[in-house]
Amino acid sequence: MTAPFNARRHRRRPSINVTSLIDVMFLLLIFFMVSSTFREQFGVDVDLPAAETAARTETTTREIVVSADGTMYFGHEPVDEAGLRLAITALLKEDPEGSLVLKADEKADFGVVIRAIDIARDVGGTRLIIPTRYTGDGTPPR
Repeated sequence: MTAPFNARRHRRRPSINVTSLIDVMFLLLIFFMVSSTFREQFGVDVDLPAAETAARTETTTREIVVSADGTMYFGHEPVDEAGLRLAITALLKEDPEGSLVLKADEKADFGVVIRAIDIARDVGGTRLIIPTRYTGDGTPPR
């Protein structure tokens, strides 16, 4: 059967309104950004400089490790006190703004840890980071 007066029926093409889909995608993106957790390295910073116009910069970070038996490592190499002094001096000549991370076993001799801190500060290592373990429940680590 034809339409009255020979008028043709124009069929509408199906279309999808993407405006509401974009809104939903932005809401999902915001939800995941807010609810995701980022892994942080908790620590105690030693001798932090203060600045009113501080900016985030990329720095070289090297690790000083003191094991439970008192052995010191710079990177993955075991070093004595003189070797540690030379390694830190070389690092600071290469990158004067480089950070040092001092990781010490909780059973390590406190005197060895203090000597490592003294060596680092003596050769000009002002950015010394001492990381700690975070227990997650607000109590200090054992």
